[in-house]
Amino acid sequence: MDAEFTGRTGPQILLSAGCLFHLPLKLIARIGRDAGFVGMELIMNSPKLTPEAGLEKIDEILPIRSLHAPFRDWSAWGGHLNSWKATTALANSLPQADHITMHPPGSKLANMIQNRWFEKAYDLPLLLDAKGRIQFSLENMPWVEGSPFARDPLEKLMDQCRDKNVGLTFDVCHMGVSGRDVLHAIDKVPDELLYNVHYSDAVGYTEHLTPGVGNLPLEDFLHRLGKRGYDRYITLELEPAAFPDDVEGTIRILSDLRETIQAQLEQGKRDTKYAARIP
Repeated sequence: MDAEFTGRTGPQILLSAGCLFHLPLKLIARIGRDAGFVGMELIMNSPKLTPEAGLEKIDEILPIRSLHAPFRDWSAWGGHLNSWKATTALANSLPQADHITMHPPGSKLANMIQNRWFEKAYDLPLLLDAKGRIQFSLENMPWVEGSPFARDPLEKLMDQCRDKNVGLTFDVCHMGVSGRDVLHAIDKVPDELLYNVHYSDAVGYTEHLTPGVGNLPLEDFLHRLGKRGYDRYITLELEPAAFPDDVEGTIRILSDLRETIQAQLEQGKRDTKYAARIP
């Protein structure tokens, strides 16, 4: 890992722009800043988001530290590979950006034919012309239960990350709606592979709920991250329906959520220090 990326003293809590995608980006940045987030994960939802788009003004309000590559309508960029290259070019131009989350190409036959380049790629940062500070990670998607003799998809994804010189974005709600034990799953991911956590609740097949609304063991999950000394990104990723129509009310909710995340991470750290003192 890059020295700048690993030299942090604790987790960096980001606000996904997707939480408030119905609002102007400048307003999202101001809300995130006022709620105390250290940065934003910008969703690449338009080919108009280019190095020439004037995002420096947004970056001055709330640093764009991570980008989420497009996850639909890739034809607007001229294909999946071009959409990732466009995301990388934008990240290269933003001085405080050092991470990109990407959805792995789908497994349907049409996707596999279109994205043969992905299967052959063994160094995605090199392929995508990334500056040295930019780290990439592949996100776990919702998985259906397969044959009991099939390979664990999380293990397969982690092998894919290693093969392509990238890390993993662990999406808690995706893991939950897949019927997996999120605590067992996060314990399987080694520290050196975990670059980002997409954080939200889920119940049944409903994702991106406010923490506490669903049934995932999120407090225990954060305690485990704190205990292991996780110091990279935790990105709050909720549906816009989680927030009221007024800006001040949205800021209050986001501030409370951020403070709760931080407190639960710190509790995990304290538990570890206390256990270490017991003879």
